[in-house]
Amino acid sequence: MEMKIGLSTAILWDYEKLDLSDAVFHAADLGFEAVEIHCEDPFFRGWGTDEAEITESEVKDALTTLDMEVSLHAPFHDLNIATLNTGIDGEVLRQLEECIDTARRLGSEIVVVHPGFVSSRKFRRDRPFQRMVENLEKIAETARDVGVKICLENLASKRKAMGVKIRELKEILREVDAENLKITLDVAHANTTEAGPAKFAEELKEDITHVHVSDNTGEDNHLSIGRGHRF
Repeated sequence: MEMKIGLSTAILWDYEKLDLSDAVFHAADLGFEAVEIHCEDPFFRGWGTDEAEITESEVKDALTTLDMEVSLHAPFHDLNIATLNTGIDGEVLRQLEECIDTARRLGSEIVVVHPGFVSSRKFRRDRPFQRMVENLEKIAETARDVGVKICLENLASKRKAMGVKIRELKEILREVDAENLKITLDVAHANTTEAGPAKFAEELKEDITHVHVSDNTGEDNHLSIGRGHRF
């Protein structure tokens, strides 16, 4: 598979204009071969509502004029795929399924998904972990039916976060057991762990399908390449 270098539209944001199609065109003007679109407001105007159809149509029109590949990043701010709140769980699944359907319509073969987190220190980790596995099973099946891969992104090292360590990522892949569940390697997130990015790449190379590249200082920050000091 040929590797394409892309740009996340989230870093081109102008909060006064909020024009996603302009961000796509600008990524092309900068010479990138692919673009990753972040599916949630304000990055994707109207996400989760009927207004999203307008934004999607504008993006689709832009992509038809460009020789660019596209991937989608599922919403994760204010959402948690490991939530134990039944009502919130239903909304999380609804938005993830909508993201998969949007990927189908825009011609994206990849949807990046965050593993989630333990919402409270009062909760045992095993119950949210199992909820996350169940939800990943559901969306992997939905995505498989439309030819989309779910790419689970390793998270930065934080106490409540899941999918931080190599061991846990492997456990998730094993538990879900879906051919279209792969890994998005975020090298900056990996750099917040003791293992480091090179170890992640070595241990997970068979499942890495998508990569997020940015620099950092060993903390959870995403800096321009060359501005960090750890790799």
